[in-house]
Amino acid sequence: MLEAIARVVVWLGLGEVLMRLGLVPVPGPVTGLVLLYLDLLWHQSLPEDLGRLADRMLALFGLLFVPAGVGVVAHADILKAEFLPIVAAIVGGTTVTLLATVVTLALTRAWARRRKRVGAGDLGEADFRA
Repeated sequence: MLEAIARVVVWLGLGEVLMRLGLVPVPGPVTGLVLLYLDLLWHQSLPEDLGRLADRMLALFGLLFVPAGVGVVAHADILKAEFLPIVAAIVGGTTVTLLATVVTLALTRAWARRRKRVGAGDLGEADFRA
């Protein structure tokens, strides 16, 4: 389990460093998770410890809604005044997230099909051409 935690922290830390150096225009945690995803693709497996860590973290995500709920109650007047921009941001963010998920899934499936077609051999640049 310690190795899984270290793996996640290393990739998130590297993502944060890349963001603070100005090398990537997205938040560090997002970059770190993309790097972790690429690491898992490279190794072609999900370590059992990493899966257990993810399950444990998902079980605790409900706790993150408590501060958000308190914030909504505490700032209800601001939310009423800025209702339309907030709704636009939520709808826009959800749309971008869904599109990114679809693209990621499509690329992952295409990569897996090509990998299966080629077999256990290494993929060259020519294998990724359309």
